[in-house]
Amino acid sequence: MMECQERFDSFCKTVLRNHAHNYDQMLRRRRKRECFSEDICEDKRFQRLFSVAPFQDTYVFRVLDMEVSVEDVLLGEALQELSEERRTIVLLSYFLDMTDSEIGAYLHLIRRSVSYRRGTTLKQLKKYLEDLANEEKREC
Repeated sequence: MMECQERFDSFCKTVLRNHAHNYDQMLRRRRKRECFSEDICEDKRFQRLFSVAPFQDTYVFRVLDMEVSVEDVLLGEALQELSEERRTIVLLSYFLDMTDSEIGAYLHLIRRSVSYRRGTTLKQLKKYLEDLANEEKREC
């Protein structure tokens, strides 16, 4: 009986150690992908994309019976151009910090589909914002 208890204790410690290791890896991966807007704003072309004027309109989107507020007008416009499903994926992922599996469960999709759609949506958003920047550059 004691040997069984010791094996179970060892198993539990291994599970906890592996979980802590996986969590640390996830945090490291997230830190590599994220950056501060101050780092990006050093480039003059991107300053207007990341600054918020004091009396600016705010875009409000409803997701999971919650209101997600986007204060950047350009990002709000870009998100509004997306389909409902793609906008929901981006808002859940980046504003509500949900994992692909959690988003997939909410939208009845597999995790890989959520990941793929988020990737293509980010490319679509990038193109939309670059086109806006190019239009303003031509106007000046």
